[in-house]
Parts: sequence; C-alpha cells; structure tokens
Amino acid sequence: MATLGSEPPAHQSPLEEFVREYVETIGGAWDEVEPQVYDVLLPVGEASSPSAAEVLRMAFDPEALPEHSGAQLASFGTPLIDRLLNDAVQRGRYAQFYFLGLNLAPHDLAARVRRAITLAPNLELRVERVRPLFFAQAVFWFQITFVSDQKEHEILPLAMDLHYGRPVRHLEKLLDFSRLTEHPPQPLPEARRLSLAAAYPLARAEVIRILAPLANTRERDLRERLDRQAARMARYYADLGSELDEQEHRARGGEEARERLAARREAIDREQRLRLAELRQKNTLRVQLHLLNLLVIQQPKLLATCGIALSDPRTPARPPGRLELVWDPLLESLEAAPCPACGRPSFAFGLTRTGGAVCPTCAGKAGGR
Repeated sequence: MATLGSEPPAHQSPLEEFVREYVETIGGAWDEVEPQVYDVLLPVGEASSPSAAEVLRMAFDPEALPEHSGAQLASFGTPLIDRLLNDAVQRGRYAQFYFLGLNLAPHDLAARVRRAITLAPNLELRVERVRPLFFAQAVFWFQITFVSDQKEHEILPLAMDLHYGRPVRHLEKLLDFSRLTEHPPQPLPEARRLSLAAAYPLARAEVIRILAPLANTRERDLRERLDRQAARMARYYADLGSELDEQEHRARGGEEARERLAARREAIDREQRLRLAELRQKNTLRVQLHLLNLLVIQQPKLLATCGIALSDPRTPARPPGRLELVWDPLLESLEAAPCPACGRPSFAFGLTRTGGAVCPTCAGKAGGR
C-alpha cells in the first residue's frame, strides 16, 4: 500500500520497520519528516487508534524530542509501541489463505478411484459425479510450557482436515507459502466442514497425545535429579547430626548444654524437612498449553459421488449404496473415507442388505457383503 512519504531508507531499526509495515497493513499512512521522525495516520475505528482518524508524530530518536514538542517517543516499553504491538499480535492470531496451482482435472480419475477402493466380491463402483470444492484445512499452533525450577517452551503445529475432522500428516506441503494467496483463485463452493469451535477440542486432544511422551521424559529427568539432590541433602544433614552427636558426647555443661543441643537438633530436622519440601516443589513438572495462532487454508479438492452396486445380475437385487470419496490433488491420491456405521477411515467397503455402503467389518455384522 502506498504511503505519504518516500521509499524507506536502506538502513532502519527493526522497530521503525515494524511501525511502517504495521501502519500500511492496517490501511494507514506514514510520512518521514526527518530521519527517525514520522507523522503517522491511523485509520478510523482501528483498535490501535483510540479516537477517530488519529494523527501522531513519532520520534524513534530521544534527542529529536526537544525539536518536536508534540512528538511521542517510539521505543520498546512505551505505551504507544505497546499498544501497536498488542494490536499486531491480536491481528496475527488468525488468517485464511487459498491454495494455488492444483490439477483439478486429473487423467482418468474414475479408474484411479476404482483402483484405490477395495470392494467385496460381486460389487462394482461407479463414479457418478465429480465436483471441485474448497476443503478447509486448519493449522493450529500450540505453545507448550514446561514449568519446574525453570521454564521451557515448545511450539507444536497441528493441521486438521475440517471436512473429516482428523489430523493432516502432510503439513510441510500444506504450508508451501509460495502457493498460498489471500484471494480465491476460482469461485468454488466450500465442502461440508466442522466449525473451528468443534475442531479445536479435537486438535487439542491430538496435541496432548503427542506431547505426553515429551512430558514423561522431562518428568523422569526431574525425578532422577530430585533423587540425587535429596540423597545429597540427606548426607549433608546426616553429617550435621553426627557433629551434634559428638558435641553431645563431649558436653560437660549438664542439663542446660543438653537442652541447647536438643534445640539445635530440632532446628536442623525442621530445616531439613523444609528444604526437602522446597526441593520437591521445584522439581514438580507443570504443563501449560494454549493456542498461539490459527491458519485456515482453503484447498481445492475433488468430491466424487459414487454408487456401489452388484456386478452379477444373477445375485438377488438389493438397493445400490452411495459413497462420497475425496481426491486430493496436492498428494495425487484418494483419501480414506469414514465408514458411515463406525466412523473409522477405510479404503474397503461392502454393501448391507438395505444398500448401505460400509466397511467390511460392519458389512459382516449387518449380514451383507
């Protein structure tokens, strides 16, 4: 987006670069009055602008403030920059892109679909209709924080197919940013999908399953370290106790000396219990999980509506089954379809007596083939 000023100089601070790009992104404009001094126009109704059409003079150099009495200092930690950073973070939590450059007319698709699907004997599959649709893929970036005596962060991305509600394994191919655009390359309807609110618990459960081994490894390391530290602490306080025993053996001060030694022993025991409790608390692992960012990628795929019927006319007739299959042009392969009865993904299907297309296990239970 064009600005009011000239082109940015070759050398500028990261903060200056951030402010320029931020202002242009939200539809504002900037004008460089002099090096490191800007007039900035923030659009009406933006979260970064508390009033309508705010115009600010910003100085990135503190020495420029005396010459520009109305300017605000722009540096990390100032209310102005904190406000812009917070707004930029909020804007960056969600985005949507469209995938480009996919072949939506593959050669002999019907034959490739038939080869990918295994049917029970005496059944045949016919591809009746193929439609290109946008299939939403949601990429969740979770931040995992492991807290004990120190704090560690892990960023774990997870992609979910919102049509089937299951994880996507080819995340790297999906995040090919050279093939993503903000605008749809062609007007396609969107396939049936889960809402983001419904997909989030599924993604979170999958992340918890993935991070469980990481947490178990850290917890085991902490437990081993706790055992070593507790043993070292026990030896230290045992030595203190031995010294008290020697002092008590040599004591000649009568009852008063023995009372002082007993009080000292009680203080040492109390300190040992306190230090051991602190040590256990420091070596207790806590895991925190929260969502950082969310990206929805609308990827074109082909939805094939298929019929499954008996191939042998001598077999007693039964209603034909219907099955929707999805061809992924990014992977150039057919996706496993969920069984309508049990929900498990499958490439093999049979036919019930009432004409339902189900996986072989469910077909056997229903007395079909």
